[in-house]
Amino acid sequence: MDNLQLAPIIIGKLLNIGGMLQRHSNRTLLPFGLNHQQFSIFFEIGKAGKVKQKDMVNRLLLEKAHVSKVVKKLHGMELITITASDEDKRSAWLAPTPKGKQILNKLRGVFKKWHKEWIEDVDDKQLNSILENLSHLQAVFEDKLLGNE
Repeated sequence: MDNLQLAPIIIGKLLNIGGMLQRHSNRTLLPFGLNHQQFSIFFEIGKAGKVKQKDMVNRLLLEKAHVSKVVKKLHGMELITITASDEDKRSAWLAPTPKGKQILNKLRGVFKKWHKEWIEDVDDKQLNSILENLSHLQAVFEDKLLGNE
């Protein structure tokens, strides 16, 4: 098959996998009052330790309004702090609160167990190949997305 025949099959499979992962993660996150999108942003804030809100938009390639809405919710749940930037009052720094760090640590354990269960039947060589190919595909998609803005 050529690229035009393979593209919809590959994209369909990626969307299907993404849907399965999102549904499962939403069920996993329910006891924490979070959904997949909220966790993605929360996790990135936790990983960074302290990050500007506009950098989250660029890092995750999400809409500014969506990130703002999620940040407001995370702040309301007392999972993150929002601090105005000294350099630019329109910009805000985001950081996890002690409560947020505690929840992130619990969730890391939950997701680590889940990830292990889901990939235990795939050997290391296959996983490395999948990662390499998905990373390449992600870079191609990002170039297309960023080039069309």
